Amino acid sequence: MIDQSLNFFALAIGFVAFLDIMVVIALWLSYLTAQREYLRIACFAGILEVVRQGVDFMAGIVAETPTWYLLGQVFQFGPTLVFIAALLLIYETVTKRYYWIFAALGAGLLASLAIQLVSALPENVGRTYLEAVPLIVLTGLLLWRAIRTGNNFTPGKLILVLASLIMLLIRCVLPALEVDDFYLLIYYMEYLSFTLLLVALVLYELEFSKQQVGALLAERIQSEQELQFIVDNSLDVILVTDNVGLLQSWSAKARELFGYTQDQAVGKIYMDDLFVSNFWDQNMGDDEVQAKMESIDGKSFHVDVRVREVGRADGTYRLFVLRLVEQPGGAMPKKGGKDK
Repeated sequence: MIDQSLNFFALAIGFVAFLDIMVVIALWLSYLTAQREYLRIACFAGILEVVRQGVDFMAGIVAETPTWYLLGQVFQFGPTLVFIAALLLIYETVTKRYYWIFAALGAGLLASLAIQLVSALPENVGRTYLEAVPLIVLTGLLLWRAIRTGNNFTPGKLILVLASLIMLLIRCVLPALEVDDFYLLIYYMEYLSFTLLLVALVLYELEFSKQQVGALLAERIQSEQELQFIVDNSLDVILVTDNVGLLQSWSAKARELFGYTQDQAVGKIYMDDLFVSNFWDQNMGDDEVQAKMESIDGKSFHVDVRVREVGRADGTYRLFVLRLVEQPGGAMPKKGGKDK
């Protein structure tokens, strides 16, 4: 490490570590909400990356001791391996095949460390690339998994793929560079590429949550449409009121019988207004009664009224099922008049 760069190196590492910690906190909060395992694994990868930056800083201070330098390589390898496992858990599981791949790459890392400790090969670019082979192959696997993660090309996936590609390019270039200020700049960019990987997963989880909400909303709309079809085509008139009797629903059958449009009825007419006498106070204790109702043009008719109270998270509602009663002589009452 060049002495005059040490303060700048410490500041840069501290800033990137701070960013990583912030993103890890965001991932952990997402995990607490969604309970998706890949988020927890990604948090662990982020923590390992922060530890790696501390190890790199110590390697810069104690440059003559190879222990910190070798530990730095281990912690450069570890977060990438764990992050790949997180990507696998988004749609798949870590199968036996991947365990073998990870084991082979880990063995390659150990062989690389052993070469650095005991080999008498001269220090040159060829040896440096030989030592970097396990890390470069692992980063290539990261890029491959990033490309295969998700079917749609969303902003989260775009950042994930680009960050993986940038990391692979940097790790391919670094062994050929001399350790100087330009080398350190490229090395900082490699730090930030991992931060972008973590940010990509935060975005991915937001996009996934948005898709889930959209799917649930579409399912609810479909269910409401199907329910409205049943209500509109039922032989009975089905109405819903809140706990004080204000109408909350209206159907084609109700419009046909009473003559009011949905805009005239929902949130504007109380159930009692449809009865000739005060039904609400007199009959709310009964499950089924007969009553007399009238349409918008003042024509009255008799109905069987069945009532059921329904409790929901947003309050209490009453469900009214109205069935027309035949008048003397077997005639059914005439339906409501035209809209006014």
